[in-house]
Amino acid sequence: MKHLHKRLMALLLASLALGGAANAADPSYDRYKSWLIACDNGLTCEAKGFKNGVISSPDMHVHRAAGPDAVTEVTIGVPFPVGLNDFRADGISLDLGPAWQLSRDEDATTISTSNPAAVMELLSDLRNAAQLEVGAGNAVIPLDGIVAALLHMDDRQDRLGNVTALITRGTAPASSVAAAPALPILARRKIDIALSDEEGQRLILQAKNSGKAVFEAEECQGNTSGEDLKEEAYPLDADHALVFIPCIIGAYQGSSLAFIVPRNGNDAPVPFQPKLPFGGDETELKILTEPGFDMNTGALRMAGRGRAVGDCGLTAEWVWDGMQFQLAEVSYQGTCGGSQLGDWPTLFRTR
Repeated sequence: MKHLHKRLMALLLASLALGGAANAADPSYDRYKSWLIACDNGLTCEAKGFKNGVISSPDMHVHRAAGPDAVTEVTIGVPFPVGLNDFRADGISLDLGPAWQLSRDEDATTISTSNPAAVMELLSDLRNAAQLEVGAGNAVIPLDGIVAALLHMDDRQDRLGNVTALITRGTAPASSVAAAPALPILARRKIDIALSDEEGQRLILQAKNSGKAVFEAEECQGNTSGEDLKEEAYPLDADHALVFIPCIIGAYQGSSLAFIVPRNGNDAPVPFQPKLPFGGDETELKILTEPGFDMNTGALRMAGRGRAVGDCGLTAEWVWDGMQFQLAEVSYQGTCGGSQLGDWPTLFRTR
């Protein structure tokens, strides 16, 4: 189990260590002390703060799309019941008025607002504070790094010195803010062909025989097939199939090698080791954690948790376009913690 966890976390850190300058539509992921800031390929950005490593702890999100007219939404998630009067900045009660909405789901509480005046009032109250205290106990959201994260958001969205900025507000008109980059268009299509059991087993065997070197290079374990991680074959089109060969199995997740296998039986299978083109680097995913294939959309998905509770990790999706798999979606959170399990910022999306 430790081997799988270390492999996954090393992969996440290597493939998505995205600090530094980025081009206009390049995804970015940066961390400033207790806050992370992620911007996707459409320059929609999300800043998020919480106590690192604490399971089921309060968190705060600041979410904003690109473009001159985009509103900012602030959401605070709390994994226990609280009211609007239960929030303090360094001991000073916050005045969260009627612009704030409160909702509860069992014991969890969410408060949110997209009212511009309420957002700016809250950020003004928090920017020089050390922590946001929640409820009557010791639950806090650290604020070290919030100003740097939101300044980075302003910079990525071309708002520095603009009337729409969150931190470095100036006099430049909203109309001078750059429009959001166009998202790539990716058509999903149903795979309406089938493999016979005999052909599926032949393709699996072909992938296993051809992929022995990859199996050894990735230090795959033997006898990893089971109820949750299986040898599987799926048709992609009349000429190609997708094959999963289990590689590593742990207590709560496993990883497989993936191959695109010619159905003619003559050409060699090709390992599917996709690249995540973030921050100017392209790092290959050698193995896919918890992979699956949806015949209704032609989508290959993977989901890797950094730890069992699912409060950090990486999800990705690729769609078969008739020639190859194209990247469709990526979500990622490298720091574990927060109130919403599986709620990881988006880094790449399509339409």
